[in-house]
Amino acid sequence: MNDTGAPNRLRALRDARSLTQREVADQLGPAVSEAHVSRWERGEVPPSARYRRELARVFGVAVSELGIPEGRAPRQRRPAEDYMSDVAQDPRVEASQEEWRRTRSLLNGSRHQLAQVAAGLYPRAVLEGTGLIAGPGWIPERPVDLAAVTLVEDPAAAAPLLDGSEREAARMLPDQSLMRTFPRYTRAIRDLAPPRLFEDRFAWRLLGVDWSQPRMAFADTTYFSCVDVFEPLAHELAYVALDADGNPAGDPSLRDLPYRRLVGDPFDCARRPVMPAISTLTIRRDGDRAEFLLHRRDPRAVAAAGGMLQVIPSGIFQPSSLMPAARAADFDLWRNIQREFSEELLGMAEADGHGQPVDYASGPFAVLDRARAAGQLTVHCLGVALDALTLVGEVLTVMVVDADVFDALAYDFVDRNDEGSIVAERFPFTEAGVRVLLDSGSVAPAGAGCLTLAWRWRDVLLP
Repeated sequence: MNDTGAPNRLRALRDARSLTQREVADQLGPAVSEAHVSRWERGEVPPSARYRRELARVFGVAVSELGIPEGRAPRQRRPAEDYMSDVAQDPRVEASQEEWRRTRSLLNGSRHQLAQVAAGLYPRAVLEGTGLIAGPGWIPERPVDLAAVTLVEDPAAAAPLLDGSEREAARMLPDQSLMRTFPRYTRAIRDLAPPRLFEDRFAWRLLGVDWSQPRMAFADTTYFSCVDVFEPLAHELAYVALDADGNPAGDPSLRDLPYRRLVGDPFDCARRPVMPAISTLTIRRDGDRAEFLLHRRDPRAVAAAGGMLQVIPSGIFQPSSLMPAARAADFDLWRNIQREFSEELLGMAEADGHGQPVDYASGPFAVLDRARAAGQLTVHCLGVALDALTLVGEVLTVMVVDADVFDALAYDFVDRNDEGSIVAERFPFTEAGVRVLLDSGSVAPAGAGCLTLAWRWRDVLLP
């Protein structure tokens, strides 16, 4: 019910057009989420005048036919675009924010190109043109069975020296008003260019890797703490390396990039928070034939690598819940891969950090565990690298699944998920199939790294 006590017709209008709440939100722009539409339909809050007009357009009716009572709307947290339209009145502030949006748009449209430029700043660490760089000893001599990797958490680790509040990082922030800039890059994203998925959550940060053990060390961080460092690095390079039309403006050096120069050694994990994502190349194996899946990331939904192809599953290394039992169980690379597999390919609800621990003994988790125990599924770590553009950590893994197990799971694969769409075709895991994708420039650095290393070690992974 509405605050006025009268129901609205939003649900009926949506059902009449066979639209989901997400599809309605997509048509209203990036500042509107599925949750906004749900709350409007339940009458918990009314949409603003702007979104009433937009809803009428989507449903093809007059505003009066929405059934939303007139009158002053109660105070509520509004979508960021509405909020900023109120506060960014001065043309100088608007010009600053528009310049920031333009650079960010160019950044998101040129991430592959910019990753190659960034990799050129670290020539001794480049990983074969993937847009990744790897520190000394970060890539093992051969794939490592994931079960052999020991994870260590250091709760007493010192905080990183850099956190995104530095003067050099502030150069990438737009004006919030005439007298101040935005305090953090994440605040600017939230208010000026919010993707559909943008929430601060606990995560683990990488401290180091040692393949002689093999061993990885981690400490605590949060998603926004890392974004406040890695997105200004990318923004700075986009601003310097691209002209106003998004064309190359020369090859910058570290002298031209004060924040990147301040970061210094990219493999010094004590200097800045290094948030690792776990990216997994999933290969279906049927005798001598092998093929793999890719995921197209929706630029309206994600803060980074929107529009690019990525291996699937892929996700930040973080627990499913903040409950102690979940944190203990989820401090495991395989459990993270399983959750991302269930969310991105099977459409299961995302474990957003606030619910109960995941029951790994049931559903697809149990299926994957049984297949792994029976030797019908193998999962290996190919190494650890950094996206040269953002200096985000990437744990590169590959999962090879026997055809019968894969096909049984594939019956329930979704076409779309919260982060984008599953590419319908399966790509052949052949030299030609891998090379065409790598040469296209459409694969995100982590995905390119997984493909490059998996092909290098194909005889080990597919004996």
